[in-house]
Amino acid sequence: MCGICCVLSRRSAESRKSPPIIQEVRQNLLRRGPDCHHILQDVCLTSDPDTQHYGTFLGSVLHMRGEITKQPSQDECGNILLWNGEIFDGVKVEEDQNDTTVLLQLLAASHGEEGLHQVFQSIKGPWAFIYWQTCSKQLWFGRDYFGRRSLLWRLPDGETDVFALSSVAARPGPQHGQWQEIPAKGIFCISMESWVPGTPLSIKWYPWQHEIGTTHPSHPDQFADEDWHLRTSVSITKMGSGPTSPVLPFNRQLPDQVNQNVDSSVSSQVDGTGVENGFQLPASTCNSPEARAGPDSITRCASNDVCKGTEKLAAMPDMLDQMVDEKLKSLAVQLIAVLGEAVKRRVFNLPRGRESNRAKSTVQKQHVEQLDSLEKLQDKAEQLQLSDDGSGDGLSLGGASAVPSTTADPAVKMGCPEMSLEVEMRTAAVRHSAEENCSEKCRVAILFSGGVDSMVIAALADRFVPPNEPIDLLNVAFQQKEKQHQPGKKKGGKKQSEGAPDGPFQVPDRITGHQGLEELVRINPSRHWNFVEVNVTLDELRERRSQHVNHLLYPLQTVLDDSIGCAIWFASRGRGRLANCPDRSQADNSYSSPAKVLLVGMGADEQLAGYSRHRSKFRSEGWRGLLEEVEMEVDRISSRNLGRDDRIISDHGKESRFPFLDEDVVSYLSSVPIQYKANLTLPRGIGEKLLLRVAARELGLSSAAVLPKRAIQFGSRIAKMENSAEKASDRCNRLTTE
Repeated sequence: MCGICCVLSRRSAESRKSPPIIQEVRQNLLRRGPDCHHILQDVCLTSDPDTQHYGTFLGSVLHMRGEITKQPSQDECGNILLWNGEIFDGVKVEEDQNDTTVLLQLLAASHGEEGLHQVFQSIKGPWAFIYWQTCSKQLWFGRDYFGRRSLLWRLPDGETDVFALSSVAARPGPQHGQWQEIPAKGIFCISMESWVPGTPLSIKWYPWQHEIGTTHPSHPDQFADEDWHLRTSVSITKMGSGPTSPVLPFNRQLPDQVNQNVDSSVSSQVDGTGVENGFQLPASTCNSPEARAGPDSITRCASNDVCKGTEKLAAMPDMLDQMVDEKLKSLAVQLIAVLGEAVKRRVFNLPRGRESNRAKSTVQKQHVEQLDSLEKLQDKAEQLQLSDDGSGDGLSLGGASAVPSTTADPAVKMGCPEMSLEVEMRTAAVRHSAEENCSEKCRVAILFSGGVDSMVIAALADRFVPPNEPIDLLNVAFQQKEKQHQPGKKKGGKKQSEGAPDGPFQVPDRITGHQGLEELVRINPSRHWNFVEVNVTLDELRERRSQHVNHLLYPLQTVLDDSIGCAIWFASRGRGRLANCPDRSQADNSYSSPAKVLLVGMGADEQLAGYSRHRSKFRSEGWRGLLEEVEMEVDRISSRNLGRDDRIISDHGKESRFPFLDEDVVSYLSSVPIQYKANLTLPRGIGEKLLLRVAARELGLSSAAVLPKRAIQFGSRIAKMENSAEKASDRCNRLTTE
């Protein structure tokens, strides 16, 4: 994970200064990559002295694999690469190599536009990049097919203005230009020698190429709805070639009866007839309020009511089992295999020191080995100390190609402070192993609500994270106003017990999170899970939003972006209390997750019809309407919210990883017929994401397999916290006025 930025300008040699944009975004960029940063300034990009163009390149690095490598990286030919991504597959990167170095070599060896396209279409993993190609005097940039990494641009609005690219921006003042998210619909190119005075900046767009007839029929031109015709300083041209899509075509096969009127069918299932496609549902289950409304009713209850509601849902796993035939079970087993590989790729390539190879091999063999000896740890610590004593070859924010020392920040050593801290912690753990609960540092965390998405990811991570390494489960809750009830007063027809143990942070996701933890412990009692309760007060929410989070959300500005963005920011920070700490005397002590990798479940709902709008579409238009809706969701997923989530999570020096958006997982789910991915004639908690629920049952997850979708803004109770009348699509005034 890195923060990357590039600023292009047309200016005279005597007016060269550090572009103001760099100063505006610099602090947010450095938070993304705390391990080192580097800058190349006043890079001359054209040879004509009358129309000279200059570039400034800034990068910050979060070290994840191989040797730490400064960014921007520049080779002997003058090519410059800023890379914010991970190569999980498709391009060979040895374990001790850094993918930035490998990619720069591949790009330098590529021939023409087609060669460059082939490099990026072969990469499996998230990425955003900026690449200056010296021989062609062209600047290339873009985002991966799903838009899993953020990249913004600020287009010039005048002849003397600048063109800028950045992973993150700062909310501008009224006199500054506006930033926009770059569409993740291909690769872009600027030929610097064509940007001459009196002409607009010409940008070539090379869109992702699909097989004929496999894209969504209403796939839009990304710039058709924008006011591009009003921009006299920018011209964007769609090219006829581009990189090939990394995912398989969408399976458009429909069930036999595609024209049936599903309104009466659906209502009859939920209201109690219990017969659909040959399956007889238990009448008591179909008639229960929970089968009709699902655990949405749970979100409106206190904790004691939640427990009662959960007890009533105890029959739903058996109900789910009745839905499963051999075909569906086989598809679920295949999903576990491909999704498991996606999780494995995202938790293996982490800096675990010398014991990493041994740990990886033992996990693959399902065998547990001990940690390396204290002597080896001490040896590693001594080596790190030697490399950090000032006489080593550490790199600094200076050098021949960096900003002159008179104007640059103080030199910054480019060692790996996280690794040094890790060795110190683990050395102490080995020395005091009898007193410590775990001798390993957590490196993987999961955004955790206890829902089926995060539970499946957690169960699979348990298979591939080294057995002696804890996993952090990050669960966020926002403080609620305590409700005042008179003793003995009935609520909802039932007597309200005095002193109900709700608490201001006992929100729905906290309750299901604890239930999920119990299931995970039951599956593997030997795994050390850290259940991190992240509790957020209203005052802290307002303070952090106004001071910082609003800049990360920019250029997005809706109420939905505010609530989801703030919830993810606090959750991914990982600062709270350990609810399941074995040492009760330490249970109330603060805890801060050291994990650099955060696994998140985004992408499951889009591919498996998990949203309520899918059910509405199915009611009105049947299977064909549902298929087209899901296909459209997958096609537009890059323009939804992944860039926002990347900016939010990376702000803590952590890297978001999305197993459900692994190229192989998306290809597999795209190949599965729609009726096996979801069957919306069935009640909530079963019909949506049916294939994933069956997979959860195969993994031994009973309760989580039948929990309906609950969005993070509702499960954490941040939604409606400050204004109960606002709508999700409204412009959020809190992002601009606080």
